[in-house]
Amino acid sequence: MAEVWQPWEKLFLRDVCKTMHISVIAEKLERSPAAIERKASRIGAHLPSRMTGRPWTKPELFLFGRFTDEEIATATGRSIHSVRSKRNALSRASGGSIMPEWTPEEIALFLRHTNPEIAEITGRSIQEVGDKRAWWNKARNGWLDDAEGEQ
Repeated sequence: MAEVWQPWEKLFLRDVCKTMHISVIAEKLERSPAAIERKASRIGAHLPSRMTGRPWTKPELFLFGRFTDEEIATATGRSIHSVRSKRNALSRASGGSIMPEWTPEEIALFLRHTNPEIAEITGRSIQEVGDKRAWWNKARNGWLDDAEGEQ
């Protein structure tokens, strides 16, 4: 016979249901994911649907543009597919740019610093710094195609 749910377990489930994955809740409460889903339904605690997963938090979104997809997946406990899907959605929503536009002060760093140093100073990924440096070098030397334009 199943163990009776304690009041603190119900409170915990209600508190974390929107931010914690079902499998993590199940592990912490030492219950099956199916039991978590049934109890959440009975007490009116809304779990994220399996199609959308748990919502992305602001600290998790902050990682984009600063780390690789693999690093974000490891840090957040999400699948690589989930991270790539979110990166694509963020890119589409922001017109192709996840991080804020480069400031003149950041671009000036190319004259005195290496890509890893600039990545550390600005909080941007090394890949983004390398892409911007390549664009900046082309722009500085007048090698930009009309299609590349302003970045």
